[in-house]
Amino acid sequence: MLLKYLDEFKEIDFLKALNDYKLLIISKLKYIFEENKEYERDLRNYSNFDNIEKDKLDALIDYLLIILLSHTSYFNAFVKNYAEMKKFEVMKNLPNKISVWEFIKTASKSRNNDLHLERLDLENGYVDITEIKEIYAREFIRVELKKLGDMAKQVKLPDDDIIKKLLDEINNYLKDKIKYEHIEGIKALNFKGNIPLEWHPPCIRGILNDILSGGSPSHYARRSFVVYWFCAKFNPNLRPLDKNGNLVNISATDIASEEEIEKFIDELIEMMFKNVEDFDEKKTRYYIMHNIGYKVGHGRLTHCEYCKNWQSDGGKGLSYYCKPDEICKKKFIIHPLDYLCYNINRHLKKEKFKKMKKEDRNGNNK
Repeated sequence: MLLKYLDEFKEIDFLKALNDYKLLIISKLKYIFEENKEYERDLRNYSNFDNIEKDKLDALIDYLLIILLSHTSYFNAFVKNYAEMKKFEVMKNLPNKISVWEFIKTASKSRNNDLHLERLDLENGYVDITEIKEIYAREFIRVELKKLGDMAKQVKLPDDDIIKKLLDEINNYLKDKIKYEHIEGIKALNFKGNIPLEWHPPCIRGILNDILSGGSPSHYARRSFVVYWFCAKFNPNLRPLDKNGNLVNISATDIASEEEIEKFIDELIEMMFKNVEDFDEKKTRYYIMHNIGYKVGHGRLTHCEYCKNWQSDGGKGLSYYCKPDEICKKKFIIHPLDYLCYNINRHLKKEKFKKMKKEDRNGNNK
């Protein structure tokens, strides 16, 4: 696997490698997303021509793809597909029992419910993964890829024609295959237009990234995400408690029409939750309806948690996603929707200021 050669690849001439293997990179991309068998032939030909070990060249192509895709909106889809493709290869080398510390390195970052230690047999410092070997293999790959992608994303790509051409080709190939490319576009009250992903708080973005890359966030994390996303779309000013400290009991139909709600549920399932490892459409539809208070269950919206409950979550799997940035640290940001409202208001003020300056230049304020 790639990790075996990682240190060696860090020393290569990146641009030269892209130029040498640009065709093979696109061939591998097609192999990952549609199992195009031509890649195996292409890999063999390049390997023979350059006199390089086939497995090593394959790993190098993966390395180059990770760097390129980490700078696109398609990285999560790549992680999901790659993990599914490679999991059996990893499984072949996995023993039935692994060190608890090795297990924790993956389990603590995966957030997959099946990788909770309390559900598994632990004896003499070893965890029995016999029954979940496939899940563990896939999550191991996911975690490692996301770590590599996060590191690659921190480094700006060189301004070079080969990179521009490859990114254009990648975009042209994947733009019709990845249905959730525009997932970040939702509308909020008093704001016309799409809300950029970075306007949402780090916790919500973290859950979204896990979902889109095929992960399995905890029940509480999914619930908080669903309700946040619903409120962000239809009423970002809604909070769990009113000004008197009373719980706000409200249903989905109190803030959106049935047509809007049905469309929201369909889009959420199609664009996101189909990527979750344990996806079941019927159960997911019921789950979303129950949490937003629509037609089933208690009929009340289950509010997204306040920030303090993310930080001290009592094992709910929320604290993993609570990674405050500078906006989170502002004293008036006490709920994830406060973060969104802050960014919306900041944008509206900027637009208003621009409009005033333009009118002033045109003499309309004289």
